[in-house]
Amino acid sequence: MSSVRAAEVGAQVYALGSEPLETALHDVALRTGQTVLAPSRLLAGKRSAPLNGRYTSEQAIRALLAGSTLTLERVGSAWVVRGPQDAGPAAAAAPGDTGLSEVVVTASHIHDAPPTAPIRTVTRLDIQRSGFADVGDMARSLPESFSGGQNPGVLSGATSANPANQNQSNASTLNLRGLGSDATLVLLDGHRMSADGEFEGVDVSVIPLSAVERVDIVTDGASALYGSDAVAGVANFIMRSDYSGAELTQRIGGTTDGGGLQQVYSGLAGAVWGGGHALASVEYRRQDPILADQRAITSGAPPRNPLIQAESQTDVFVNLGQDLAPWASFHLDGLYATRATGASSQRTLGGATYTTHTAVQSYFVAPSLKLALPAQWAASLDGVISTSRDGDVFFNPGSISHFVNANSSNSVELTANGPAVSLPSGMVKLAIGGGYRWESYLANQTPGSRQAGQRTVAYAYGEVFAPLVRPSPARTGLEALDLSLAGRVERYSDFGSTANPKIGLRYEPLDGIIIRGDWGTSFKAPEFLQTTFPGNIFYYPAAALGGAGGQALLTYGGNPNLKPERSRSWTLGADWRPPALPGLQVSATYFHIDFTGRIVQPISGVGAALANPVYAPFVTANPTSAEQAAAIANAARFYNFVGAAYDPSSVVALIDDLFTNASTQTIDGVDLSIKKRFALGRDELDAAFDGSWLRIRQKTIATAPVTTLTGTLFNPPTLRLRSGVTWIHGPLSATAMVNYIAGETDTGVTPNAPVAPWTTVDLNIAYTLAHTARFGSNLQIAVSVTNLFDQPPPFARGAAVGAPGFNFDSANTSAIGRFVALTLRERL
Repeated sequence: MSSVRAAEVGAQVYALGSEPLETALHDVALRTGQTVLAPSRLLAGKRSAPLNGRYTSEQAIRALLAGSTLTLERVGSAWVVRGPQDAGPAAAAAPGDTGLSEVVVTASHIHDAPPTAPIRTVTRLDIQRSGFADVGDMARSLPESFSGGQNPGVLSGATSANPANQNQSNASTLNLRGLGSDATLVLLDGHRMSADGEFEGVDVSVIPLSAVERVDIVTDGASALYGSDAVAGVANFIMRSDYSGAELTQRIGGTTDGGGLQQVYSGLAGAVWGGGHALASVEYRRQDPILADQRAITSGAPPRNPLIQAESQTDVFVNLGQDLAPWASFHLDGLYATRATGASSQRTLGGATYTTHTAVQSYFVAPSLKLALPAQWAASLDGVISTSRDGDVFFNPGSISHFVNANSSNSVELTANGPAVSLPSGMVKLAIGGGYRWESYLANQTPGSRQAGQRTVAYAYGEVFAPLVRPSPARTGLEALDLSLAGRVERYSDFGSTANPKIGLRYEPLDGIIIRGDWGTSFKAPEFLQTTFPGNIFYYPAAALGGAGGQALLTYGGNPNLKPERSRSWTLGADWRPPALPGLQVSATYFHIDFTGRIVQPISGVGAALANPVYAPFVTANPTSAEQAAAIANAARFYNFVGAAYDPSSVVALIDDLFTNASTQTIDGVDLSIKKRFALGRDELDAAFDGSWLRIRQKTIATAPVTTLTGTLFNPPTLRLRSGVTWIHGPLSATAMVNYIAGETDTGVTPNAPVAPWTTVDLNIAYTLAHTARFGSNLQIAVSVTNLFDQPPPFARGAAVGAPGFNFDSANTSAIGRFVALTLRERL
């Protein structure tokens, strides 16, 4: 094919060394926006040929397959990789063929549109090289994510961007940019999962790691594509589907400082047949606790207080697919998880003991009907049923309390995409869709109160991808230019409508350089806890609230009139793959988010509510009897702390501390990723660097000053890095990663004090045995060490204000210490 013809179909410049074939094909699909369909059974264990130069998508894929027995065919708008046993006419296959694995881009509803948004992809190979025990470990390792908020090991007293700090269920959540677990949308194979507990974040630890194929993370606001909760970004967990065979994994590990024994056992089996597939995965995980008296830095804390809670968890995942006709196929994802966890603790040394037992159950079912339509269009009808239920039992001194938190999210959606119109610059492509979602929440306390909420959401969206300039290597400075437009309208039953647009550009000035940028708006619906929590009223002496004489009324609790939190964001980035430096990939992105209407309880210091002029907008001086009566009538309960009967004439102030849309945040930063592959004779060395610089500035209410959150106690760090190398020598691979978290300011003490940075090293060594009569053909033995040099967390005295004896920032660092694990993985 001539170079002119190659330019006409969108050639790209590649500089790739030999790598796992599945990784290489995914790279081509991501760069070109093409749909690539390939059975995992054909790709397993295969490596690609090196790829250096300018290629169309077809030429690139054929070059990667060079030297193998695999062939390539065009079926509709997709490229299909076939093996020698897959005889038959290409027309018999279609993108809906469930015997094939579709490689698509998460940041678009148009399957073959190259992305304009920044995307971070964690492949299965990355996961195996890391030695992660579960999905939560993987999520917390990402520099773009904050490990605070709702995550194991974050102790009570560690405040964060998410105001809900209780994590009774020991959940793991993705907290991109530190904006809260509820501001990162989590998808499973493109479908929404229900929230866990009362904090509206998705517990990603219920997803079995052994069944994850890859994770695509869009580090940009994406409500125009996916709706609510995508302010900080989207994480889409792509699950393994067309696996053929069986795989068993055993992992056992523990800390060298004592405690924390961990056991993980998983089994995965799959089968592929003509027109269909089935896969099932079962994973069991058991974690022993680590207690305060087992670590020197927490020796002053109550000895039985946990650093890590005990838990046992079982996850079951199934994935089914079957062709119903040459133009129709059925798919089903199913997930069930159950977890038991609990701990005993004391608030002060020698104080009363409080014990909690929590049982978690969640399930997720997502059926999908895919249709191949005329004119190269495709449609999909998708449904989701997703529920999470936490049951807590609290043993308090002299009493027992029972709590239940239940969430559900059920939906149905119809979408279609395909070519719309042909222009001289190329084909304009379109995606349209709409759906309906039901959400509900229940919080029940026995003895105590019951709160429940529900809403319905109707939505419609559209997306257009248009090539503005046909690719041509003859135009230096303008080889290609693409435009992406998206918009989404949603109607909520409880607060009304919202509309969110997004626009993106993708510009290729020279070989190996892509410049991309986008702008859009996003939103987050109010949490059910914030709208349904009973609004109570408290009758205090005014002096207790910073006043002088008389009494005061203070309202506290939920607000059913809350509006969505909204954001405007934009990114500008570049991807560089120089032809002169094969194997080098550099990606850099600047991001900026203006987050407004954040929901807060405005009186952060109740004791100064009447003394601090900052709170004046929320204080009504000398309220009338009618104003007092209205506030009392709207309250669920009236609490009298005066010691005398309520007297309206004695009230000098009415203080409103209900949840309200008040806070604004400005978030900006830079993500940088550098990867380089080196050939060392027959060996290979892969080097990687990932880093994120972040700044969050917040204005809680209009009268408050602007404060910087990043780099302060219990908030996201200003700089986080993860870098290292992997050496591959035949069946042996060794990975060493360095993790760096910048120093911070201890704002819990006066005067403020510096907190040192924290640097740790992780090591993973794996060896794959050759086939023997005793073992299968792919037995891998791996030893992983987290925090190799047993670095303790930096000392932070202010951290112990809310958790006495715990003198470290548990939102950013850990007192677990060195953890060593042995993993055996065998494919049968």
